[in-house]
Amino acid sequence: MRSALSILAVPVLALGLSACGDDDKKASDSSKDDAKSYSDSSIDTIADDVDKAMKGLEAVHLSGNVDDDGRTILMDVTVSKGDCEGHLEIKGQGSMDIISVDGASYFKADDAFWKSQAGEQASMITGMIGDKWATDSTDDEGFAELCDLDKLLSDMDSGDVTDDNSKVTGTEKVNGVDTVSVSFTSDDGNPGTAYVAATDPHYFVRIDVPKEGSMTFSDFDKPLDVQKPADDEVVDLGTLGS
Repeated sequence: MRSALSILAVPVLALGLSACGDDDKKASDSSKDDAKSYSDSSIDTIADDVDKAMKGLEAVHLSGNVDDDGRTILMDVTVSKGDCEGHLEIKGQGSMDIISVDGASYFKADDAFWKSQAGEQASMITGMIGDKWATDSTDDEGFAELCDLDKLLSDMDSGDVTDDNSKVTGTEKVNGVDTVSVSFTSDDGNPGTAYVAATDPHYFVRIDVPKEGSMTFSDFDKPLDVQKPADDEVVDLGTLGS
């Protein structure tokens, strides 16, 4: 059986954050003016602004879906610089809750997940784990790549959405945030749209690549307090059968 952790080395489409909205009409009108004004900025300016905003993040909540070699992975995860918690689903193959804290990763998977990954061993594994958290001491990475915000941000390059074919296509309110929309072509040659907050800090609010996935963000820099499960609530898959 492949490592239950390594099969969810999820490729993150992009990072972004939605700022707070304002119901006051004057503020709303002002934000629309800001969006219109920012839409006149050059692609290079927008790229620089996004880099500055995104690389200043300490934590962020991301939700959406990505296509990973034919698998659709749905995610709803809060990530900080090393820790994370949330829920992942491989469409048609099961789902799991995940925790990563102090360099260790833990997960609780449903029966469908174990059946798709462990086959005939699924019943044996679920019988031993029960309702406890699972970990794998033989897997050095776990969810490290997904849960390390610094790594995610270093992998993300605003240049990916500001190539020679990129252009500002207008303004749009996304999740209550006034944004400037930028069309681009992904590394795989697919068309996409990035929605950038029209006011400083200029986060990616959402990135859509219809043939690859979509990602949105919230809870910008909200403190993340992940608690490590008690030892008697954890089963180490790396020791099973040894």
